[in-house]
Amino acid sequence: MFETTKDSGPHSNHLVDEVKKMGRNFKADATDAAHAAKNDLEGVARDAGSHVRTLVDSAQHSLKDASGTVAVKIRENPIQSTLIALGVGLLAGIIYRR
Repeated sequence: MFETTKDSGPHSNHLVDEVKKMGRNFKADATDAAHAAKNDLEGVARDAGSHVRTLVDSAQHSLKDASGTVAVKIRENPIQSTLIALGVGLLAGIIYRR
């Protein structure tokens, strides 16, 4: 298909040098692109982690507030709270047995 000769003159040496140079440039460009992609992904992961931490903190705060509210309501209405807990337990037991 391709014919090769030992010495095709100065043009072939120049062509070989150009191909080698292109190969080095391609490798350098690919390495730079890989580093840039890695840095971008690290930034996205860092931002996502920060957002998740904010959501978790908010959920913990809301849960703590709700827990405090429930505790106050139980203290204010102990008989009603006991009957509600009994009813929920009874329903859970019936559902569990099925």
